Amino acid sequence: MLDSLTFQPIFQPILMVAVVVAALALLLIGPSFANVDGRKRLTLSLIRVGIFALAFVTMLRPGCVQQIEKNQAAVLMVLIDATRSMDLPHIKDNSTRWNEVKNMVVDNESRFAELAKQKIDVKFFQFDSRSTPVEIVDGKVQLPEEPIGSETDIGSPIYDAVLGVRDRRLLAMIVASDGVQNVLDPEIELVDAVDALKDMEAPLIAVKLGLAGDAGELADVAVTSFAEQMVVNKKSDLNAKATLVARGFANQDIKVDLLISDGTTETVVASEFVRPNSAYEEMNVVLKYRPEVPGEYRITVRAEPMAGELAVRNNSLDGFLTVRDEGMRVLLLSGALGWEQKALRDSLPALDFVDLDFRPIYTPPVDRRDRVWPLEQLTDDFLDEKKFDVFILCNVDAAALWNAREKTGPLAALAEAVKNGKGLLMIGGTHSFGAGGYAETPLADVLPVKMKRGDSQPFDAEIRKELHINRPIQVKPTFDHFLTRISDSESSREAWQQLPPLVGANRLSPKQSAAVEVFLQSDDDVGHPILVSANVGGRVLVFAGDSTWRWRMAGFEKEFDQFWRQLVLWLAFWDSKNDESLTIDLPKRRFSPNARVKFGVNVRTVAGEFVAGVDFDTSLVLPDGTAEKISVAQVGEGYVCELDPKLLSQSGVYRIQVAGSHNGTKIGQGEREFVVLDRDKEKANPAANPQQMVRLASQTAEFGGKAIDPEELSAVLDEYIANPPIKKIEIPLRSRFGESILGGGSFLLAFVGLLGVEWFLRKKWGLV
Repeated sequence: MLDSLTFQPIFQPILMVAVVVAALALLLIGPSFANVDGRKRLTLSLIRVGIFALAFVTMLRPGCVQQIEKNQAAVLMVLIDATRSMDLPHIKDNSTRWNEVKNMVVDNESRFAELAKQKIDVKFFQFDSRSTPVEIVDGKVQLPEEPIGSETDIGSPIYDAVLGVRDRRLLAMIVASDGVQNVLDPEIELVDAVDALKDMEAPLIAVKLGLAGDAGELADVAVTSFAEQMVVNKKSDLNAKATLVARGFANQDIKVDLLISDGTTETVVASEFVRPNSAYEEMNVVLKYRPEVPGEYRITVRAEPMAGELAVRNNSLDGFLTVRDEGMRVLLLSGALGWEQKALRDSLPALDFVDLDFRPIYTPPVDRRDRVWPLEQLTDDFLDEKKFDVFILCNVDAAALWNAREKTGPLAALAEAVKNGKGLLMIGGTHSFGAGGYAETPLADVLPVKMKRGDSQPFDAEIRKELHINRPIQVKPTFDHFLTRISDSESSREAWQQLPPLVGANRLSPKQSAAVEVFLQSDDDVGHPILVSANVGGRVLVFAGDSTWRWRMAGFEKEFDQFWRQLVLWLAFWDSKNDESLTIDLPKRRFSPNARVKFGVNVRTVAGEFVAGVDFDTSLVLPDGTAEKISVAQVGEGYVCELDPKLLSQSGVYRIQVAGSHNGTKIGQGEREFVVLDRDKEKANPAANPQQMVRLASQTAEFGGKAIDPEELSAVLDEYIANPPIKKIEIPLRSRFGESILGGGSFLLAFVGLLGVEWFLRKKWGLV
């Protein structure tokens, strides 16, 4: 059926009319040298009219558009959680979630077949952290006998499934899961995955599996949070804080122990009883202990198993305790008496092992500045190896510590101290980094960021906005690390999202070096570096902001304290047990089975210089006592080892032992312990999260999304069968004169034929 006729003339309409008029005028011109009778003239005129008509049609380029209706193909996607948590109880009669899923699929196989007859393509996928297609053989969905997925990631499989049907119509997506997302760092966040589904205007039908943790029908005790690393001075009180979740044990005493292990013996050093008042209760437990002997210990919080518990692997959690002989000494130099330095002075001394020395750096008048600065008296503080462990510069202009003309000042001593193993932290401000004039000072080689001479900020001039990020900045970690954990849980990503944004920050450009790492960045598309580190013998950190005090003001005092205290501990190497010349950098100490563990080894001379070409004798001692040889490779000014995940299949305590030699001479050794948790994340918590499934479905409610129980799926499918959502679409079929070989060839033959006939007749009648 021809629905419409179209034209695409090659000339403007006025020009086309002019061509037609000129062509008709030419018909009136006859031969001047011969007489032609009327019949011959009419014949020639008609032939010429035909030639002109063909040429005119060609110039108009006519075409036609025909609309054809077709049924649009639809896809129904079914995603099934196949992680090990599906082996946990579905309801209180202990039927498993996996059996419930299998029964649901079998009960509805005939309905899936009926949908297929109605040209609705039903696709099945099983997922853990990624999705895998499930075959259908003779109408039977081939689900595995047992779920074996290692960790649940709901968002990424949904997003991948949507991408797979972008060119088709998605009728609906059915997701059957317990709603518990265990993956620590999902590739796709849940909200982004559901947004992709909303873009296709498709509903999410969420099938809820398992009982909620607060249902009161599950019996479980779990230690959910406990600090991974702690430091205390000998003969000082340690307040070990842990979070305990109890389900189904209302008004019953639960014993919680604190255990200390030195590698050979494990001793209970403190105990407390807690008594939940309701069927579901989250409680804080504080266990006090006063260590007497310096050293590094494994420390464990363990709740005694209760009668009727379904999962006991989550009853304990390990951490590590470093007991020091003496405290840590920190020198804080501040060039501006703002809120940031005040918050640090309130937070750091609260640790009983931190001795904070605060020195304000006042800016003298211009006429006295050259006589007062640089502050040479600080040279002795920097050079004295026993006086300070960590130095903090908060908005201190380099001119206070360095004479740029004479190349003298205490900055040379500070750079030397850092290379010899001291820690250095520079905090952002209008006179920090390049803005502070550090580009041509001894610290330029120590700091992990690039600076230019022209970046300097004059004291009495307007602030140079190009050196700063002049807007609120939300911060996020680039990866999980000791420095970025601001909560006791294994993942603190959500904690960072809840913090108030920084008011602004310095613009940092990290150096391109294997020894330089970015730990924090802005949570936007640019990803401005915020926290950057380097190891130059001692550890160096730069933090681009100076407004974390806003965290404390907004009620996030715990996160503020943990963040800054961890930075100082890390700078002083208090997160490790090494000798002075060889250090092992393993900031994370708790891992899941078969995790990827990567650690660094740094070897420096007494002067702080990197030692290349070191030969290592390195072993990994497994929990069963066997030792495996591992290799260390040089990367830049450091050495790196990544353990084979297969070595970490056992749960328990692992020990890294490293001894280094250079040119046949032993130069140092180090030892670090870490724990592979004796808990399967998928089975450690018997509680489901049906509220998560409800939230996901509600985001597509406008398209028909909803959360259902497994037995309600039949009604949903029956509705699709009774009212098949067949959608007709109009497909335009376009054609244009001369585009096809047949059309173009026919025109050419007709045009050439008329020209040939006209020439033949004129030749015959003596007109040429």
